[in-house]
Amino acid sequence: MANQQGANAYSEGYFYGILDIYVALMTGADGPSTKPTYGSYQVMGKTIEAQITPNYKEGKVYASNTATRSEKRVDSYTVSLNLDKIPYAIREIILGRYKDQNGVQIVKGNQQAPFVAIAFALTLDDGSLELWTLYKGKFSEPTQVGHTDADTITYQHPTIEATFIRREYDDALAAIAATADQNVMETVKAGWFTSVYEAKTT
Repeated sequence: MANQQGANAYSEGYFYGILDIYVALMTGADGPSTKPTYGSYQVMGKTIEAQITPNYKEGKVYASNTATRSEKRVDSYTVSLNLDKIPYAIREIILGRYKDQNGVQIVKGNQQAPFVAIAFALTLDDGSLELWTLYKGKFSEPTQVGHTDADTITYQHPTIEATFIRREYDDALAAIAATADQNVMETVKAGWFTSVYEAKTT
């Protein structure tokens, strides 16, 4: 009953928008007994559209001509971001590009993008936010479209994709907090984009 009361303790608005995307490098190794660390968040870009798609692993057991077990568990997220722009310096960082002595970014076939965390806020029409953090993912090279200049100005915006997987340390994929929920501490809401949120377990 307590859980039901908690779920109905506040009314939610409707989603209608999204704010900036923040990105932080994973700076320490993620292992079964090693908690990863992260650098500071930087603004990756202003969001035009974001699609966050969960991917699942599934399994079924059939016995005596019937399904005796069916499991479907979230395993990763595919993230597609259409941003106003991705700053040149940010692209070097999140894509693992090599920079030569002339300041030119070189894209190589064997380049390794680093693991990153991202954070963003979905806006609701009641003025509240749903805060998201995705913990461990890698971005791939963005898709960039160019159109010829004409009698009207048509701006072109990059689309970039990433896959976020479960952390080895704690199996965590994401953290989500609704600012309308009074059970979420004000310090959590205020500090969401200051550092990568970590679950409080004690």
